[in-house]
Amino acid sequence: MSVFIPDFKKALNKNFYKRDTETVARDLIGKILIRKLGNGDTLTARIIETEAYLSEGDLASHSANGKSKRNAAMFEEGGIIYIYKIYGIHHCVNIVTGTAGKGCAVLLRGLEPLSGIETMLRLRETNQIKSLCKGPGNVAKAFGFKPEDNFKSIIGENLFVQETENNIPEIICTKRIGITKSPEHLLRFIIKN
Repeated sequence: MSVFIPDFKKALNKNFYKRDTETVARDLIGKILIRKLGNGDTLTARIIETEAYLSEGDLASHSANGKSKRNAAMFEEGGIIYIYKIYGIHHCVNIVTGTAGKGCAVLLRGLEPLSGIETMLRLRETNQIKSLCKGPGNVAKAFGFKPEDNFKSIIGENLFVQETENNIPEIICTKRIGITKSPEHLLRFIIKN
């Protein structure tokens, strides 16, 4: 197994995130999320599962009822993150997409840890590597995302998504997990098998 080296020169630029949400959600699969923490630790993981939340015709999207204090980050221009709490317990991290005023984002549902695993285990308070970044709440916790990270840029030197040269296996599209509104939308993207 080769060692992954973060390289900000290979970071996805703002134009990547300003595109259609569904396209961004699919294209993020296989890319590498990188976060450098204040203590000097660097966390890296391959994005293996995403969900798109659209600005129109998607009642499951937080933006379905318009802009509010909670979802304001979704209405910014693509290239920042949107953090929110679910069930009063877990935080979720999303990457805002599209143009300002639209209200759309991509939820990071699953990652494959590559480096900084000891730190992720500590942040998650677990020793279970297999489920370390499985599920959106675990992704946010393993990467140390907090409410104060809401609106943070995803194209900074301490937080970015890096392009990868690896061939991506087949990506499948399914219904989103745990959604009761607009369940017919096939907006979950995951690497097959």
